[in-house]
Amino acid sequence: MITCHKDHLIARCKERGYLLKDVMPCVVHTDGDQWTIDTAHDAYPRIKGAGTKLKTILGWFFIRAKGGCKCNDRAKVMDENGPQWCRDNLETIVGWLREEAENRRLPFIEFAARQAVLQAIKWADAQSPTTQT
Repeated sequence: MITCHKDHLIARCKERGYLLKDVMPCVVHTDGDQWTIDTAHDAYPRIKGAGTKLKTILGWFFIRAKGGCKCNDRAKVMDENGPQWCRDNLETIVGWLREEAENRRLPFIEFAARQAVLQAIKWADAQSPTTQT
C-alpha cells in the first residue's frame, strides 16, 4: 500500500498506457487529493510486459484469451519475469503458442509465432525502466 497525491497515480497511468477509470479499483481510500493505493491489486497500472504485448499482437488477428485457455496465466508469467526471461525461454513460449493453436485447431506458422514473440519482447524492452539486453 502507498499513500500519495492523486497526480502520481494519474502520471503512472499516462506513462504506462492505462486509463484512470480502469485502475480505480486499486484505490482503497481517498482523503482529498491524498489517495491510498493497493499496489498489489490487479488493477494497479503495472508496466505492460512482453506477455501483455504478445496478447496485443495476437489480438490483431482476432486471437484472444477465452475460458479454459492458459493464455492470461502465461502472459502474466512473461510480464512478471521480464524481457530477458522471455528471450531465454523463447522456445517455451513458441511452444505455448503452438499448443494453443492446436487446441483451437488453428493453423500454426512457427516463423510468424517466433517473430510475434520477439516483437513483444522488443516493445517490452523499450518500455522497461531497467532495459535488459
